[in-house]
Amino acid sequence: MQPLEILDALWVWTPYLAGGFALNILISLVAMLIGTVLGAGLALMRLSEKSAPRRAGLTMTEVARNVPTFVFLFYIAFLLPGELRIGDALVQVPGWLKASVALSIAVVGFVSDNFSIAVREWRRGDHAAAMLFLPSWTAYLLIIVMASSTASVVGVGEIVSRCNTVIGAVGHNDLMLWIYLYAMAWFFLFCYPLTLLMRRVRGRMEARIAAKRAAQNANQNANQNVSAAV
Repeated sequence: MQPLEILDALWVWTPYLAGGFALNILISLVAMLIGTVLGAGLALMRLSEKSAPRRAGLTMTEVARNVPTFVFLFYIAFLLPGELRIGDALVQVPGWLKASVALSIAVVGFVSDNFSIAVREWRRGDHAAAMLFLPSWTAYLLIIVMASSTASVVGVGEIVSRCNTVIGAVGHNDLMLWIYLYAMAWFFLFCYPLTLLMRRVRGRMEARIAAKRAAQNANQNANQNVSAAV
């Protein structure tokens, strides 16, 4: 294919590919929502004063950390039925939801570890340090966005799967390299600016925490000097 033909094909198929990328974002957000709720629950269990829930929280976190997401994706895809009967109604279970459930297992382990740290800092009164959980959570969201392309292997029509459809529809293997590069550009343009933003936000938050702790140390030293002088 000539360069102009490649550009024309990419332009014509852009709305179709954009719909696939929107599905990538949906999968990622739902995975983060499920994983955050479950992971926060495990984090609170780990912080319990009772040994039974604490041990259970630690055990389930270890499981979440060590389950291979790609394998779990196949497991969920075949384990969950395509339809669920609720009363007299049949509810469809879409493939993208199954992919979200599979990806959420990694989020559970991440949130359990990091949210437990944030809760400890909050309870100690270091609210600024606890808020570092937010940029970390956003950075992990971007990892899940990139991992959402694995949903194509179980038939979910996200952007990578739609790239294959475009290549087959156009009928030119010459387009393969360019269509995949185009898909990579979608991920890059979405993730890289947010990565830079989160780095800046985290840097400012850490600078404020360091300044606050330095001021607290200075006050403590001053009080100790006054006490010593008295």
